[in-house]
Amino acid sequence: MKNQISKLTLAKRVLLVLNSSKTFRFILGLFIFQSIWIALTGKYPMAFDEDFHLGIIKLYAHHISPFWSSQPESANIFGAVFRDPSYLYHYIMSFPYRLISLFTNDQTIQVIWLRLINIGLFASGLIVFRKVLSFTDASKALINSTILIFVLIPVISLLAAQINYDNLLFPMTGLVLWLALKVCARLRNTKQIKIEDILSLVSIALLTALVKYAFLPILLAVAAYMLICFKRTFINWSEFSKVFINSLASRNIFRSWLLVIGLIISVGLFSQRYIVNTYLYHTPIPECSKVLDVEACSDYGPWVRDYSLKQIKSHSSTNVVAFSGNWLYGMWLRLFFSVDGLSTQHETRGALLFPAVISIIVSVTGTIFLVKYFRIIRRIYDHDAVWLFTFVSVVYIFILWLDQFEAFRRTGQAVAINGRYLLPVLLPIMLLVGLAFGQLLKTNNKLKVIFVSVTILGMFWGGGAMTYIIRSNDDGSWWWPNDYTRSVNHAVKSVLHPVMPGFYDWGRFWR
Repeated sequence: MKNQISKLTLAKRVLLVLNSSKTFRFILGLFIFQSIWIALTGKYPMAFDEDFHLGIIKLYAHHISPFWSSQPESANIFGAVFRDPSYLYHYIMSFPYRLISLFTNDQTIQVIWLRLINIGLFASGLIVFRKVLSFTDASKALINSTILIFVLIPVISLLAAQINYDNLLFPMTGLVLWLALKVCARLRNTKQIKIEDILSLVSIALLTALVKYAFLPILLAVAAYMLICFKRTFINWSEFSKVFINSLASRNIFRSWLLVIGLIISVGLFSQRYIVNTYLYHTPIPECSKVLDVEACSDYGPWVRDYSLKQIKSHSSTNVVAFSGNWLYGMWLRLFFSVDGLSTQHETRGALLFPAVISIIVSVTGTIFLVKYFRIIRRIYDHDAVWLFTFVSVVYIFILWLDQFEAFRRTGQAVAINGRYLLPVLLPIMLLVGLAFGQLLKTNNKLKVIFVSVTILGMFWGGGAMTYIIRSNDDGSWWWPNDYTRSVNHAVKSVLHPVMPGFYDWGRFWR
């Protein structure tokens, strides 16, 4: 075996390594190491609303039910909590918080443990999304490369290391996509239904919408995709009903009833927020002032920011082209920048040279090649997976853009533009881009390996947690007030700065 490997060309050896399951375990370990470093380094609260999320977790920790009859006392700084549909993460996390609180009242220890749980949640998402990406029939080498580049995007480890509901949204989104592809693959291949998968898909999709309302566009896109799958398989409703009933009858009764009970619970929870909100406030996601009065909402930062900007706006801003340019720039930058939390008033520092430039080149050229080769990709790889990834991504990104453009029109300023909002669809998009480059370089494995190697090396050279470490303030204000934490981070910075382009120019790419 060793002799056979030694005879392989360098390109084939690299592909062999990338194709290995051990490589994925290395990627997972690298991600966990990076995130734990930031979790143990970054002073609470970090930038992505840690104090907001922990505050609501504490509210639920003193309330056994996920329901409130009215606004909780002293909760106005978190918005209209009792009607907020994005509550499931906080309610679930309140239980480990209760357990941790039994052993310690030290907030630093509590925060670190909750951060570690969040890292575990995000890591589980990488495992789930690996299964999702494999539905395309893409090579393991490409899937592993895609996930490696993903975890080297600086905001990934920075987000995972914080208490934030996106860390639960990520794996649950992957699980919904996986179940949708599983159901459609069975329909296509056997014209059969596995009732457990359908009930699980519906239940988990509805619950995911309660983790964060931003999942709703994905929920709608997946629902439309599933309808197409059923329409393509069954001639009429009668044929579908017959197969459905036969599937239900052939299953373990106890397991089926458990899934039905789970479905009833998820429908009930979903309805209690979204349907009731629509009935009471004529929108599933009412703004704070529709639920509470203006005085109460004035304690809620995001609402008062938009309200204040709207009051001072001198004209209606409707320039779509200008906004779109700023939006693209902002989404890109906030995937590759570094930012501190409340203690430094969210001090922000720009991206490092190599990850920033590599990401722009690959994104722009990759989009062009994806458009060019999309028909070929759709024909060569799994048709359903390619279409699901494309449809979900387009719908999600368009509605995200539209929502932020509406905020731009209301306030006169581009607000709340964050690259982390792309995370639910970023891996599928990256894989599609990878497939496009694969078509471009399909006749030359050597060029493929060179392209992948340069991309990964460029992302390694300042990406991942290194962006946070290098960009963090030298006075240690970003870190826990701990001599060991500060000395270790200073030591790493001193080692890296001679070989890190852009080390001293902390404002690079920032404007």
